[in-house]
Amino acid sequence: MANQKPSQQQHPDALVRDDERLDERLNEGLDGRLHADVLDEYGFFKDPDLWTRDLALRLAAEMDIGELSETHWLVIDQVRSDYLDSGMLPVQPTLCHELQLDPDCILRLFGGPIDVWRLAGLPNPGEEARTYMENQEAPEGQGTPQVPR
Repeated sequence: MANQKPSQQQHPDALVRDDERLDERLNEGLDGRLHADVLDEYGFFKDPDLWTRDLALRLAAEMDIGELSETHWLVIDQVRSDYLDSGMLPVQPTLCHELQLDPDCILRLFGGPIDVWRLAGLPNPGEEARTYMENQEAPEGQGTPQVPR
């Protein structure tokens, strides 16, 4: 599926300086939306090392996902970890099973895999994987299912 390699880890001091510059760039926009220098044309992070939980919260608000629960973070953290370890898109039912959640946890919590991929701060997985993820999304017009999270 996704065959991009995870990016190299940066020195912690470099991440702090990058986070400060990133915060400055994010606050430059009048509407407070994530800047184009952080996200690509599809809304994926250009550099996974720029991801923070605060940015995920801002992005979730923009995506109308709502407040992120502990279960949301469990899935986000696992998707992020799986990608950074293997460079692969995790299989949804397997991921949900490993986390002891319902097989449709990604659809139920996020509306589909693209949204969790974006919230996890991961780069564009490529056309084939992106098309696969788009086909796993909630039907158009239904948005994220309104079920207890």
